Amino acid sequence: MAVTDVWVELHSEALGVRMVRADTIEQVWWDVKQPAFLTVALRSGQEVRQDVRAGFPTDDIEEDEAADLCTTLVERIAEAADMGGPRMVWMARDEDTKGVTWKRGPLIEQRAH
Repeated sequence: MAVTDVWVELHSEALGVRMVRADTIEQVWWDVKQPAFLTVALRSGQEVRQDVRAGFPTDDIEEDEAADLCTTLVERIAEAADMGGPRMVWMARDEDTKGVTWKRGPLIEQRAH
């Protein structure tokens, strides 16, 4: 399976929802000076922001958690690429920790909700 079949849904309260093909993502990071966002750099030179809490009311994010979210995004993209068929990666609330986490699943099924 190719990463070109994986899409990432990014949420920005200011800019809304944007779907990005995973193979266009070059880097993802969190900046302590802008703690409300993960920044996703695209091959085109654009930078897209993901609200670190995806609109869910939760506590402030810690540096370790931000690093985990960056790493987990890359892991979910790789897992989704191995699953076959068009896939999507999105941020969702983690009920166990009351934080957020990256999820993956079929593209069609997720976009239907």
